[in-house]
Amino acid sequence: MNQEFNLIAAIRIILKWKNAIIILTIISAIAAGLFSVFVMDEYYLSWVTFYPTNQSLSDRAAIFNTEAGVQVEYFGNKADVNRILTISSSTPIINYVIDSFHLTEHYKIDKTKPYWKTKVRKQFDENYEVIKTEHDAVKLSLFDTDPKIAAQIVNTIVKKVDELNKQHVNETKGKVYDAITGQISKLQHTVNEYIDTLAKLGSEYKIKVQSGADGTVIVEGNDYRAVQQYKSIMSKQTNATRELNNLINIRGQLEVSLKNNETSLYMLEEAFPADRKEKPVRSVVVLITVLITFFVSIIGVILIEQIREIKKLL
Repeated sequence: MNQEFNLIAAIRIILKWKNAIIILTIISAIAAGLFSVFVMDEYYLSWVTFYPTNQSLSDRAAIFNTEAGVQVEYFGNKADVNRILTISSSTPIINYVIDSFHLTEHYKIDKTKPYWKTKVRKQFDENYEVIKTEHDAVKLSLFDTDPKIAAQIVNTIVKKVDELNKQHVNETKGKVYDAITGQISKLQHTVNEYIDTLAKLGSEYKIKVQSGADGTVIVEGNDYRAVQQYKSIMSKQTNATRELNNLINIRGQLEVSLKNNETSLYMLEEAFPADRKEKPVRSVVVLITVLITFFVSIIGVILIEQIREIKKLL
């Protein structure tokens, strides 16, 4: 007899198999509870939220700025935030952490098996996250089975990100410093040559230099051409000395800027070891397992009954 399957028939089947469904659901709940307690690892979460600072504040132009009314933002802009996000997720940072904290052994990954490096990186990536918050800050977080290691890794990443973030700026400053130092050396040599030439002309042609009442420089001598040559060289020496002093002043300002080792990241506090686990939430694990088992059991018994009906018709 060919019967049309409907909701009433489904309810009858469920009631017929209710004891088996209940028993199977209870068993799955107990198994899920035992699995979550004895098999699943407990993970702790450590995190830190910080802002990138404006690195131009350490430039000589900002440090020695004497212009009134010029405002410089302390925090960086969106480009600085995006750069920090990129650095935080970069391969050098992650490889540094994996090597420094021996995460291969910590994750219990066998180095003798193929692709073990990929497995370490994949497990770290699953537990690691760096995002931009709605307030344009950077939030860096990590799950780990050891709360102390999780906090140490997060703080280490922040320090390494700060180091790499400042590296390019400091390298650029260093190159400028070296270039100015070389220019100073050349100018000092030129000034010394001018001084030696003036001393030789003055001695040879009995040239005297005096200051006038109005502060002007008076050059006197018996040889007119020698005096004019002396004035010309003295003017060049004055200009070269002025430029030399200016470069020496700039180099001194650059030294202050290079010695300014302030952090490029601003955070209120360091990451700390969590005092409670973050996952797994055992009640959720049990609840999801129970629901899945319950619905799968219902579908299963309905299929069993339908197969029996089909066999009878055959």
